[in-house]
Amino acid sequence: MNNHKETQIKYSRISFAPDLLLPANSCDCHHHIFDRRYPWAPDDERNLPDARVNDYRAFQLWLGFTRHVLVQPSSYGADNRCLLDALKAFGENARGEAVVTPSVSDAELDTLADAGVTGIRFNFAAGSITTPEMLLPLAARVAERGWHVQVHASADRLWALRSVLKQVPGRLVIDHFFRLPQPEPLSHPAWKLAWELIDSGRCWVKLSALYHQSQRDDVSDMAGIIKGFLFDATERVVWGSDWPHPNLISANKNMPDDALILSRIAHWANNDRVRHRLFVHNPADLYGFNSSSS
Repeated sequence: MNNHKETQIKYSRISFAPDLLLPANSCDCHHHIFDRRYPWAPDDERNLPDARVNDYRAFQLWLGFTRHVLVQPSSYGADNRCLLDALKAFGENARGEAVVTPSVSDAELDTLADAGVTGIRFNFAAGSITTPEMLLPLAARVAERGWHVQVHASADRLWALRSVLKQVPGRLVIDHFFRLPQPEPLSHPAWKLAWELIDSGRCWVKLSALYHQSQRDDVSDMAGIIKGFLFDATERVVWGSDWPHPNLISANKNMPDDALILSRIAHWANNDRVRHRLFVHNPADLYGFNSSSS
């Protein structure tokens, strides 16, 4: 990583200098763009500030990665215009995860694919535009395109949806390490579900937003969960920053120390082979990055 403290970094607490050089072509697999020039969904009452393309470019320069995945936030519902314009601005080193409903046409899916979208997201933790009943029909449509389906939900909700998740055709990605709760994350039944899905060979886990469940500022209490995924599911893990941390902003909580969290994960990975899988190889496979782009 490179330390660019002289550059203004929005929505991140900078108290820790990045201390580990990421591999070439490392990827942030989960971040959002917010731009008030695009209308909010009617049911989103949060007053989230702009977090635009240039703001994110400063963030990625500071942490030292080149590839990234834009995730459609619930604030826009199924209106993917902000996502599409951001993907165009970022270019070939960016991919996208859109939100769609059953009314989406094949032509609209073609437009999303041409822009760099490689998956669709279901957020059952915030927003109401998508429902569990939509998951399998839409998953079948996008699986034909080689896209993945990403699900964000609490550990309790994931456990309740276990029969549906096991039926998802194609690739499945679970946000934020299954949101396994502290202080005893490994005792939650979603931990068992995680391994059932991973062992199917079709499920990836995002090691993102550790602060969602951590009870410590330095996220050290997450070591057991993250190491478990890193070493027992090395081929099925990716990392994401969750920048600009919209849930923390809307709850008026302090911003996380992104460099410290990333450094924790990189050190927990423990060796270059696991780090390369986490930051480079697995994202390239999942999101379809060309191995020669940089």
